[in-house]
Amino acid sequence: MKLSFLGWAMAILAASSLWLLAPHTGSSVAALSGTDFPAGLLAAGSLLQLTLSAWVTAVLTISTLTGPSTLFRALTPQLLRRAMFAGTVGALALVPAHADQASPPLGQTSWHSLTGLRLPDRPSTVALVTTDPGPSVVARPGDSLWAIAARSLPTAASDIEIARECRRWWTANRDVIGDNPHLIFPAQRLVPPSGKDPA
Repeated sequence: MKLSFLGWAMAILAASSLWLLAPHTGSSVAALSGTDFPAGLLAAGSLLQLTLSAWVTAVLTISTLTGPSTLFRALTPQLLRRAMFAGTVGALALVPAHADQASPPLGQTSWHSLTGLRLPDRPSTVALVTTDPGPSVVARPGDSLWAIAARSLPTAASDIEIARECRRWWTANRDVIGDNPHLIFPAQRLVPPSGKDPA
């Protein structure tokens, strides 16, 4: 049987699709049962394309050996030929992105070696604090810096004295409190300003 241009194009596409996808059949079947959805979807498409390519190759071989092209048209309807064409083009576009699991070069245990690379500066163990931080006040729910400053003063202190003391508490604990002296949180440990006992 003499093949038309489209027949030869189908034969070449089917053969190249088989050549590209057949070596990865095992990994494609394994990816179907894996948890990675995109890899499973790609594997399902690859296996479907492999099946269509094998079908078209078998039909073309039988038609070429036995004779009329009507057998080819009967065994491979137009929809199947279009699906095989689209799948082969898709496989040719996606297969080059498939990374091979080749072994690393001789003398190396892996492809990527960190030997010689500078690692970020991070402590390998947690440093234990052995010094006593001294007296402190732990903020309670509902506390404000104003209330903590007022507790550290005599009960007869005026609002101006409390405001000054509040400013001193904020200055001494700015690294804990932050830029907003009106916003403190429960369980924050505040250090009294110099010369003060904790309230």
